[in-house]
Amino acid sequence: MRELIELQTGQVAFLSGLMAGFAMTSALHILRHGMRTGVAQFAFTISVLSSLLFVVALYVDVRLTIELAGRTDLPAALLERVSHIRFIGTTSATIALSLFVLSLGMLGWLSSRFAGLVTSGLTVVVSCILIYVWIQLYSLTVY
Repeated sequence: MRELIELQTGQVAFLSGLMAGFAMTSALHILRHGMRTGVAQFAFTISVLSSLLFVVALYVDVRLTIELAGRTDLPAALLERVSHIRFIGTTSATIALSLFVLSLGMLGWLSSRFAGLVTSGLTVVVSCILIYVWIQLYSLTVY
């Protein structure tokens, strides 16, 4: 069980760190080109929030890895606490991913109406896929 927790936390930490950088790059791109419209300000805000939530997920998983290092036995009470803490981290990462997808959809509107329609359409498709996956994953936890 300990090896599985370490593997999961390492993977989430890596992806959260990577995605935090992508989200911040998106926000910095908007800053570089100026925040002249409400759309730009909204996209900037959700990009920064996405990056910060990915940092929360990164911190949770790195800190868990550090705290659990060297432990060979994990009592049931500790596993319950780890599960609760990981829930906070994965929820932060899930919200951050949703905001990141939304911010990508908004970026097209900063270029042109056509690009905005295309990126918004793609964002709707990706969001539908993510919602379907989340529903399927949630159904696994019910059993």
